[in-house]
Parts: sequence; C-alpha cells; structure tokens
Amino acid sequence: MAKFFDPKKLPLVSDIRALRQSSDNPSSILKKRNPFSRKDLINAKFEPEAASKNREKSFRKNLTISIIAFVAIGGVMIFSSLSNFRKEVMNSLESDIDQFRSQTLNFDLLNNSSSLTGVASNDRLDVDDPIKEFGIKFWPVLKNSFGTYKSFKDLSGQVGLLLNKVDSLSNNLLPWFFNQKGNLLIKELEDTNQIIKSILTKSSDLSSTASRLKDFSVLDLDFYLPLQTELSQYQKFLEALITWLKLPGDRHLFVMMLNPSEIRPGGGFLGSYVDLSLSNGSLKSLNVHDINDIDRELDLKVVPPKPIQAIASRWKTADANWFFDFPSSAKQVIQFAENSNLYKKDHITFDGVIAISADLVKDLLSLTGPVKLDELNLTIESNNFLSEIQKEIQTKREAQDSYPKKILKDLVPVLAQKLQALDANKKQQLLQLLGNWFEKKDIIFFSSNPEIQQFLQNLNLSGAVFELPQNFIGDYLAVINSNLGGGKTDLFIDQKVYFSSQVNEDGTTSNHLNIERSHHGQEGKYSWYKVPNQNYLEVFTLEGARLDNFSGGIVKKIKNPLDYKKASYIVNPLVSEIESSRRDFLNYPEVESFNAFGKGVFAAWTKTEVGKKSEIVFDYANHLPSSLSEGKIYQFIFEKQPGSKGEYKFEISAPIGFIWKENNLPIFEYNSSDPPGRLIINLTLKKAS
Repeated sequence: MAKFFDPKKLPLVSDIRALRQSSDNPSSILKKRNPFSRKDLINAKFEPEAASKNREKSFRKNLTISIIAFVAIGGVMIFSSLSNFRKEVMNSLESDIDQFRSQTLNFDLLNNSSSLTGVASNDRLDVDDPIKEFGIKFWPVLKNSFGTYKSFKDLSGQVGLLLNKVDSLSNNLLPWFFNQKGNLLIKELEDTNQIIKSILTKSSDLSSTASRLKDFSVLDLDFYLPLQTELSQYQKFLEALITWLKLPGDRHLFVMMLNPSEIRPGGGFLGSYVDLSLSNGSLKSLNVHDINDIDRELDLKVVPPKPIQAIASRWKTADANWFFDFPSSAKQVIQFAENSNLYKKDHITFDGVIAISADLVKDLLSLTGPVKLDELNLTIESNNFLSEIQKEIQTKREAQDSYPKKILKDLVPVLAQKLQALDANKKQQLLQLLGNWFEKKDIIFFSSNPEIQQFLQNLNLSGAVFELPQNFIGDYLAVINSNLGGGKTDLFIDQKVYFSSQVNEDGTTSNHLNIERSHHGQEGKYSWYKVPNQNYLEVFTLEGARLDNFSGGIVKKIKNPLDYKKASYIVNPLVSEIESSRRDFLNYPEVESFNAFGKGVFAAWTKTEVGKKSEIVFDYANHLPSSLSEGKIYQFIFEKQPGSKGEYKFEISAPIGFIWKENNLPIFEYNSSDPPGRLIINLTLKKAS
C-alpha cells in the first residue's frame, strides 16, 4: 500500500472515516478539507487490489510449476519403481514357468510322484510397499502381470499339496487297506480329488489372467495343458473309484496269478487266483483258490476257440485267458466265475480283474525278503519262487493230493503281512517298482465300471490292444504264443524275433519276420520241462496284409471233439466273429489268417523238441492309405505279450532316396531283450542329400 499512498494523505483518509460520526453535512466538510478530487479518491481505492491479484497470480503460477515438477519427478520415480517391479514379476514368472514346464514334460503322477517337488516353491517377490500395492490395484498392466504371477503361484502351491497327498497315499495305502482303515483311505482319496479340482480351477484362472499379457511373448498359454489333461483323467477316475469303494456290501476283485511256464495270449496259464473281498475301502478277506475250484462247479457249456479244442472239448475258466486283448479275457473269466456254483449260490459278482505276473511276485519277494513256510519246511525267495512253486504243485498233483496248490494258499497271506510291515524306504522302492510293472505289463487291470476302465485304458494299464487311428501311416507288430499241450516248457524256451521292413515311397511296405525258438528243457530238473514245446503262434499286423511267403511250422488239423450244436453248447460272440474271418492258404497249409481287435493275424503251429531249435518265417506286405513324402511321420508300434521273454531286433528301412531324420541314416534299428509292453517309434522322412 505504501507504493500508492503518501503518508500526508493518510490523515485525510482518517478524517473521511471520522465524518461518519459528525453531525455536519458530510459533503460540505469534504469540500472544505479534501484536497483531492473524487477521481483521485476512486483511483486511490482500486490501484492496490489489481496489484494484489497480479502478485497472487504469479505466486500460483510458481506454485503450480513447482507442484508439476514435483509430481513429474515423483511420478517418473514411481513409474520407474513400478516398471522395475513389473520386470521383476515377469522375470520371476518366466523363471518359474520354465522350471514348471521342464518338470512337467514327462509328468506321471503314478510313476513319479516327486517329479514336481521344486516347482516355484519360493515366493521371491516383496510387495510390502504402499507404492507397489497402489500399482497392483490401479495400474492395469501391473495388475494383470501380478495377477498372472499370483495365479501361477496358487497353481503350483496346489500341485505341491497334491504331491504331499500322493506321498501320504503311497505310505499309508497298504496299512489302511489291510488293517480295516478304509475310511481313512476314502477320506484321503476325497481330499486328493478336491485338490485336483482346485488345480483345474486355478489353471483356468491362470489362463484368463495370462491372456491379458499381450506384450509377454515368452509365456506359452498351453504349457500346463498336459498336466491339466492328465489331472482331468485322474479326477474322473477318483470320483468313480470313491463312489465304488463306498458302495454298500462287499466288492469282489478277481486276481489272476499267471504262470509264464505255460504261456497264454493274456500272459500265462490261469492256474490259481485270489478272491479279494473289500468293504468300505478295507480288505475284508483274501482267499487263494485253484482255478479248478470254479471249474468243478461250472455248469455253463461253451464252445472253446478252435486251437483250445486241441486239448479240451469244453471252454472253462482255466483257458479263459485266451485273448491278447486283456479286457476280452477278463470279461470271459468273470462270466465263468459268476456262473459257477462256487459264487452263483451266494450271488457273488466280480467288479474287476487284476492280472499279475511271476516277475511281479519275484520283485515283491526281493523287497520283503524270504518267506518261510514252516509247515512245508520250505523257504520261498525271489530266485526260486517259480521253480519251487511249480515243483510243489506238480509233485502233489502226481501224488493225487486233494489240494496241490496249498503252497500258494500259505504263501500269499504271509507275503501280504510282510508288505504291510515295509519301512518308508522300502515303500518308496515299491512305488518305483509299480511304474516298471505298468510299463512291462506285469500288472494289468480291468474294471466293469466304464469310467474306471476308460482311465485304465488311457494310461495303458488295461492290456487292451492298441487301437490304430484312421489313415494310419506305419506298421504294427505283436508276436503271441500259446502253449497248448507243451507242459511247463516255456520256462526253458529262448525266443528271438527279427523283423525287417522296407518302406516304399508309393505307400507299401515289404516285411520279413523271422522267429527262432530254442528249447533248453534238458537243463531243467523235472520231467515237465523236458517235453516238446507245442505252440500256437499268432502274428498281429495291419488288416489287409498280404502273405507272400512262409516257411517253418507244422500242419495241425483240429476236428471238433463233439457235436456242439447237438450238445446245446453256447457260442461266444467274439470267438464266432474272429473265426468267421478265418481263411487258409493253399500254398501254405501250415498257415491261417483272420481278423481280431482291428488287426490282421497270421497264425501257425510250431513244435520245438528238447535241445533243438525251430524257425518260422513270414514274408508279407502292407499297403498304407497314402504315398510317402519328405516330412511325413512313419510310426512303428510293437506290443509285447505279457509274461513273454526274448530278444527283439527291428530294422526299418526308409524309401530309396530318403533317410530317417531321427538318426540321419536310411535304416533305423532297435534292439532289446526287455522292451516295454508297448513300444512306439516315430520316424520322420527326410530327403537324402
């Protein structure tokens, strides 16, 4: 104000204020005492307000600039911090996903429960910061990134819980099952099923959040699909299994104990079995039987398959393990058992069949140690199991003992008790053996429940013949032996299988199959090993295969042992279907062919004398649905007969002018004395340089 008013004028202003209290005429006094005009007073009044506004405007401008500068600098710092945090989130996500992906490449919950032990187990990100919390809530890019990270952490956390449940089940399954604690088993299965459901839900959440990360090219949105697909199968299986275990009443399973000394298509001769009775998830009873216990009380009269008619006029349970397709054999076993008065009188039915090999029992004895059978003054070990069992049974049978298989009735319960007592280390070994048994078909399952059976088939646990896809480009081979009237000689038969295939560019294949069988029964101690091996051989290949040449084998004509129609025998529909496709070869009277389970089959009889060899050769051709060219995948599938032993050599030659990409050679070779139950070789055609 000092800038606009002279100090001498201030009193005059004061005098003007004083006029409000004067009784004189204000205007007259103003005229006398005011040296300024009205215009001067007006100007004196408004000049300081305009200056004040200018000054305030300047202040606001400077303040605004300062605030903007502060916000800009702070914003840059916050944005930089949040951007760095997002990079940290994405790097952690990428690292964890890479680890998860690498560990799920061969994920198999049954065969390797510890395969995902270390997946994303450490939460490395620190979000205890108001700025980060603000960014996660309000910055969409960071919100989506962190949301994806959290979804993945939640998913991997649930996988960790699942693995803990699998470990718990593997450690407690046998004690709970054998010690009447099925309620605990069912509860654990239900908890496991809930975790799997949670994993499937969280994997969907992960897919939803990850789909918003458009700038994140490293993330493969399908990386978890193999796990998701497999767990979906487990969920359906567990729901069906839990429902089955909780059904009222007793549930029965038929356990086939197969003898590979007398080989049959499904793995071995069905001489003995175990009736497992379950109630509410617990073992109620375990009864070992001679298969003749069923057949002695079986009134059902069924026409046997033609080859079996060489040794029996009537089809019974002992010969029901006839089909290479195990579900077909299992259904036939159940039909015979349920129609036998042994079970029919009590209305007992079987919900499933389990086939176990002699090798599986040997492995169990390796884990448990020797089993002493004091009553027989005998110790059964892994290395003498088959021979001692066979000796005891055959000796008792020759002595016309009323129950020659009592040794198995004594052995099985003791072995079961020793399995319950395994320590943690041995239980882990048992779990590892389980995967090997599955792969080698040492244990095979069939369930009458469609959902459980589908699960078993999807995981190749059902022993079903592989179903070839439409327009299949490749070849299929299975070599199946059936000992019919050849004693127990397969224990001393060495078999070598050599298969050579020339693949042609026009889509045809020329195959040469050589099977050599050597009989070393003279090395055995007992007479049942020293008789000629009589074998019905079946070679499974593609439908429509053309036989070009054959050598070896014997001619064996089988006449019907009786008039089945007159005797009112039942004809099995599957047997009828297979045999109706049967045809002979004029040039090769030793051979017959037919169709079975979606395959073409060549069959012939062989006879191998003690101390000698027999050889059989098939030359045949297949025609593929299309010609071959560079980049096409050619698939060779071999399925091994359960319980069989031998050496296998496969050679597959590419068309002229091509090589196989997998080995950069024109011939792909495979050699093994112990191939898996199902071998699949994928080969890619490549032009030779």
